[in-house]
Amino acid sequence: MSKYSTWSITFNSTTKLYIALVMAMFIWGISWPSAKIVGRYADADLLMFWRFVIGAMTMLPIMYLLKINANFPRKSFRYVLIAAICLVGYNYNYLKGTQIGMAGLGGVIVPTLSPLVTLILAIATFNQKVHKKDIIGILFGIIGGLILLEIWKFNFQDLSKSGNLYFIIAAVVWAGATICTQKAKSELNAVNFSLWLYLVAIIIVLPITPLSSIMNVFSFDWIFWINFLVISALSLGFGTTIFFLATMNIGSHKTSSFMYVVPISAVGSSVLFLAEPLALSTTLGGGLAIFGVYLINQK
Repeated sequence: MSKYSTWSITFNSTTKLYIALVMAMFIWGISWPSAKIVGRYADADLLMFWRFVIGAMTMLPIMYLLKINANFPRKSFRYVLIAAICLVGYNYNYLKGTQIGMAGLGGVIVPTLSPLVTLILAIATFNQKVHKKDIIGILFGIIGGLILLEIWKFNFQDLSKSGNLYFIIAAVVWAGATICTQKAKSELNAVNFSLWLYLVAIIIVLPITPLSSIMNVFSFDWIFWINFLVISALSLGFGTTIFFLATMNIGSHKTSSFMYVVPISAVGSSVLFLAEPLALSTTLGGGLAIFGVYLINQK
């Protein structure tokens, strides 16, 4: 284990890490309907800027409490830069997709497709050996996600709408960020990595941020701010950092397998907050997705 990963030692591959990771994935699921709500107030470029700002601010008190120094990642900066570019790409497609397409659909497409892409990239990058259980686990996750979506109710025209294509792109670029995180683990712990990732992302999005309306967010109502804090402080600050921490400890493809929990949370939050009926497909699909996570994490 790296000398830069001191905080990670308390979490390594233990039950605590898995519990935190499941919590993070549930928060990610809740963030999908929240992203749909905040998308009614402003465009993706403005929302991205403030999301990264709040994400970085969330890291500061955590680093202070845990006595983690904000060391500049000299050796791993190329991975931070590539991951930041991927993170910007993900956030743009995540926010734009929820504005144009269906948030529930995005909450299924991204977490079921991204682990498959991550596994493929991990094989190519780390010469990682793939076991039959990994393939079967991913297939269960994809099938579970499709059942959660009730795919048989959609025709090809529905699935090929431009808003939904944003979700597919988001899944691919998120896989790239996951691989870069694993590559950077020799120098950085997850919290320090997240801080620099968000700071670099702020610099990247600044040229496309509408400076004339950059302060408009402070005139938005409490509904916006509650949902925006969910997708920034909770989802990005806490959820993404836990995801990166797990990636550095148990590897990219195992961590990505937990993304199959996200559709369950996304559908469940829709039932809770939007009063949508709980269908049999939700129970069946969620069970298959969780079984996929179980298979991939078996030794």
